[in-house]
Amino acid sequence: MINQKCNLIIQDSYSYDIVSCYPSILSNMNWDFTNVDLDNKQERSIFIGIQQTDNENLSSFLINSADSLVRYYLENNGVSEEETIITQRDGFIITKILENTDEFISMKFRGHISPLIISIDRLKYISIIDEEVIVKGVSHIYPALNLIYQKFSNLNFFNKKILFSQLNSIKNSFINNDNKELFMIPHEDKFAIITKKLGNLIVQNSELFDIEDINRKYYYEHYFMPFFKSIFLEYY
Repeated sequence: MINQKCNLIIQDSYSYDIVSCYPSILSNMNWDFTNVDLDNKQERSIFIGIQQTDNENLSSFLINSADSLVRYYLENNGVSEEETIITQRDGFIITKILENTDEFISMKFRGHISPLIISIDRLKYISIIDEEVIVKGVSHIYPALNLIYQKFSNLNFFNKKILFSQLNSIKNSFINNDNKELFMIPHEDKFAIITKKLGNLIVQNSELFDIEDINRKYYYEHYFMPFFKSIFLEYY
């Protein structure tokens, strides 16, 4: 959940989450993890998923426990609603540093975010921690887009002229890009593309379409425009 009243661009915020949230909760209950490598994220996720199969009580318990831990750390550290920017199932992004992070199950500090860019609809966000760009809430996102999203880490929010020039450069680097893979959305063992005339198509490889067929405007408006609008609203 994203704060509905905070600024859309926040220069200093802090990310925290519960390490291996569900495994940590179950470990505190002495759950049997024999033969499960808890350091392997995929393996432990599969195991816990199996444990929840046809067990609604366990699923509800894990969700409620995680929610209670998040609320506990916020309340125990006196984090106000105004300082709480984003809450997630296993953590949060806030504008103050926690003093107490080690009760029951530890709340781990993930990094200083500078900046945090919240979409105009307050459903998506980009967080930048030490030049690592993390995008959340954008549907059908795929790894090839990281080439463009990474450019957000260099935005100069302290010089409006430079900032708007950089935004225009990002837009052009995407709209005018001839790299077909940048527009190929992984779909099972194939790819989905959005075309100008035929809409959504499923293709096996890049040889089955021409770059001129791609509806670049749709991609730009879906993946980047919500963040551009926020920046323009805050800095124009």
